[in-house]
Amino acid sequence: MAVADGLVATPEQLVARERPVRAKIGLVALATAILTVVANVVQNAALSDRPRVTEIDALRDAAGEPLGRAGLGTDQVLFFHHHGGSILVGSVLQALVSVGVGIVLVTLLRFALDRGGHAPRFARELVIVGAAAAAIGTVMLTLGLVLNANDFASAADQGTQAAHDAARTGFLVVTGTILGLIGLFPLAAGFVMIAIAAMRVGLLTRFVGVLGAIVGVLQILGPLSAGAFVVNAFWLAMVGALMLGRWPSGMPPAWERGEAVPWPTQQELREERDRQRAARGDGGGRGRGAAAPAGPAEPAAVEGPRTEAPSRSTSARKKRKRRS
Repeated sequence: MAVADGLVATPEQLVARERPVRAKIGLVALATAILTVVANVVQNAALSDRPRVTEIDALRDAAGEPLGRAGLGTDQVLFFHHHGGSILVGSVLQALVSVGVGIVLVTLLRFALDRGGHAPRFARELVIVGAAAAAIGTVMLTLGLVLNANDFASAADQGTQAAHDAARTGFLVVTGTILGLIGLFPLAAGFVMIAIAAMRVGLLTRFVGVLGAIVGVLQILGPLSAGAFVVNAFWLAMVGALMLGRWPSGMPPAWERGEAVPWPTQQELREERDRQRAARGDGGGRGRGAAAPAGPAEPAAVEGPRTEAPSRSTSARKKRKRRS
């Protein structure tokens, strides 16, 4: 039961108050899902031709052998100089994705808490700080790399050390890197906490809730797992469908009741199946897996007349008795 302005809101009031918010945030979730795919496509396209630094080149440069170019990493920095616009656009789109994810998670947490859900008190702050830091850090890092690359392209020294300095130094680069790390872990932790809290009160199905926790882990492992952005987009699209009331198999009842409707545990599901089987068995039919009704007892065997012949000793005793 939600508490607003010192008054306890009824479930009906809660649902009525949430309905317009749900529609807006549902659209935000769907837009963020689409933007997630677009941002990754733009970034991958912009970086697809980026030169690579091989281990052999690194060993040759360390040994002082000529590389055929000014220095190790020179081509990579010059690539940022020539493709800075498209790379920067991709980073801005990624920042918008982080903001959209933060809005969806904070709203979902509020809905769960209004239904009596439980989550750590700092879950909301984790998401806000994580999403903001990730968004700002992504843009700052990319902007710093592009500006450093522009300065590097016009410099006389384009050797290995100068290329390393362009990729690792500067206020924007260093600050953007730190903010990105600061935002990464809080956002991932908040993702897991909120997805589980919303699932426990029945706002998310078990599948969507567990997938949300997985998406939270992928926030950290994303760069190491190809196609992680597809899972993120899929989860956001499902949450958007739930908030818009467009879930294919029917909406979870917690949305319209305005109160927690937890999903049954495995033990409760087993007990319900047992009750259904017992009910089908009592009705005269054999439910699937139900024990067959006991049949009538077999009649006891009736002992018939004895037809065996009398022994010789018995016949002699009977004759003596008649004579006497």
